[in-house]
Order: sequence, then structure tokens, then C-alpha cells
Amino acid sequence: MSHSKTIFMPLFESGWHTRSVLEGISKHFSPKSIHIATLPSEIAKLEKCVNTWDCATIFFYDENNFFAGKNLSKKIICDRLRNTNDQYQPGWFYQQLLKLGCLRTLPDLNDWTLIWDSDLIPIVGWSDHKNNVPAFALLQHNSKINKQIVSSWELWIKEFLSVCPVYDLEATFIPHHMWFYRPALESLLDHLESNFSQCWQEIMIDSVKTHATFSEYWMVASWMAEHHPNLFRYHPYSVAGESTERFFDDGNGKFSNHFRLWYKSNCSDDFPEFPSYNTLLKFLDSTYTQTGDELPSSLSLELSQRHINKSEENRHLEELRSRWILRKNDFEILSVDTKKKLPFTGELFK
Repeated sequence: MSHSKTIFMPLFESGWHTRSVLEGISKHFSPKSIHIATLPSEIAKLEKCVNTWDCATIFFYDENNFFAGKNLSKKIICDRLRNTNDQYQPGWFYQQLLKLGCLRTLPDLNDWTLIWDSDLIPIVGWSDHKNNVPAFALLQHNSKINKQIVSSWELWIKEFLSVCPVYDLEATFIPHHMWFYRPALESLLDHLESNFSQCWQEIMIDSVKTHATFSEYWMVASWMAEHHPNLFRYHPYSVAGESTERFFDDGNGKFSNHFRLWYKSNCSDDFPEFPSYNTLLKFLDSTYTQTGDELPSSLSLELSQRHINKSEENRHLEELRSRWILRKNDFEILSVDTKKKLPFTGELFK
């Protein structure tokens, strides 16, 4: 893989993990540049500090007006998506549109661009290629999936793309990152527009009213498997998925609590707004070494507090294996917006 590769990342909101994500993907994938679509307030905040971080050159784009066209601003799109799905916020769908449209909107992106979710931190990581073709890693096991949502995604792919959904025996194609190939994305969007006589964004918006939801990663994977099979490469779940961990942490979770305590004991009383990737690795190395465990391939953060209330049977396998999810035997104070800020004793699971 050449060093001309680019990474695109929608960013809803920066947090303690943002620097670690950017430095981590820079270290593991050596991109020429990272392109971030986010709010103007986030751009103003991050532009002041990214030049001092150990990461690739960063370019920012105002997500409010990412797409050309008077009816395609973020506000108009999100207003149209409001109240169409109780489980997902309009911004969740909008981020998917940013990923699907980035290669058509931003000419500076390489034909092979790595799409990366802003809450995924590579730790041990994985190779970015397989047989000299860009490759992503399957990170989500298929044994603990919501069958109703998956069924909606399957139907969407069949009806809108006229291809069969691609499957893996062990994992899903929702890996929170994926290499997008410009010719493939162009043909996918052209297919939508030629078959439904609307711009592709309008088609995606309207589809939520009839199909409730869609998955950008699975649709692109299925399109690649059908139309570009020789360029469709991924690492099986055994490579990185078996060690990845997923858990809630918006800066007030169990992980952050332990990170701050370690930082206070080993570095300083003042925990930085954006701790470095190297500092994070030192904390993880210390923590996992103590228990004789290997480091995870990645950490996938859940930033919505609804994940605190998930019962064990509704958790993904990557959550169940993580030491950082809240369990009934945990007893620690979390600074989250609950009615009473009391020590966590498991009541949320009752």
C-alpha cells in the first residue's frame, strides 16, 4: 500500500478519545491525510490543537453544508428524517450519507479511501491490505445481532441495489471502518439515481420511511462483492474481531474512570482534554499486563447513555468480553446524567 492513501471520518462530537483515534489511525495506516466532516464549533476547537498531535495532516469540512444543493443541508435532511425511526437519531443517518457521498463530494480523497468511525480506536490493529488489495477487518460477531434490524438491512440491499447481501459465516459486515473504492461508490450511487429518478440522498431519506433503516457498510460490501469481487478483501473475525472490545464511554464511563486514576498516579493530577495515543497505550499496557491478558485489537466506544441500560442478553459479543462494561458487581461513581448520582450498584439492570 502506498502512502498516498486517505482517510475520511464523520465526527459528531470530539471527546477524550479523539486524539487517540487520529494518532492511532495515523500510526497504523500511515495515511497522507485525514479528512473530517464535523460542525463549525468542532472545527474551531480542533484546529487549535491538531497541529501539535502526532497524526497525518487534517482537513476539515463543515458538515452542515457538505452536499451541494439547496435541499441537501444537514438541517433540511435531518428535519425530514425526524420522527421516522424511534431507535436512531437523524444525525446517525446523516453520518451514513456523509460516508456514502464523500468520494463524490471531495476530489482530494484517493480512489481508495478508508472510512473510519470516530469512536473506533485501533490498539494492536491489523494489516490494511491483503494480497496487495486494501482490506478491512471484521470486528462484530454475528451471534448477538438484532434480527429485526438485520432483516430490514437485507431487504434494503435487495430492493434498492438489486444484489444479494454478502455474508460471512462468523461476523457481520458492520466493522465501523471500511475501504471505499471510488468507481464502486460512483456506480452504486448511479444505480440508485437511474432506478429511482431522484438524487441519491433523496432516495436514502425516503427509504427510511418505508424500510426504517439502512446500513452503509453492508450495502457497500454487498455491492463490492457483486461488482468488484477481485477487489473485495477483508480479514476474518479471527484476525482482529476476537480481541476487540466494545463498551459505553462518553468521557464519564468505567474506562475513563480508570484511565484518570492511572494518569493521576503516573503522570499528573490534571487529566488532559485530549490525552495522547501513546499515553493511552501505556495505560492499557499497564492494565492488561497486570491480569496477564493480551491487548485488544481495537476499542469501540459507545457514546450514547442508552447503552448503560442494556441487559446482558442484548449486548454484542464484543461487549460481553470487555472488562469495561458496567456489570452488576461494579461499584463506582459515574458522572453520567442519571436522576441520582449514586455509586453504581447494578440497579440499572433491574
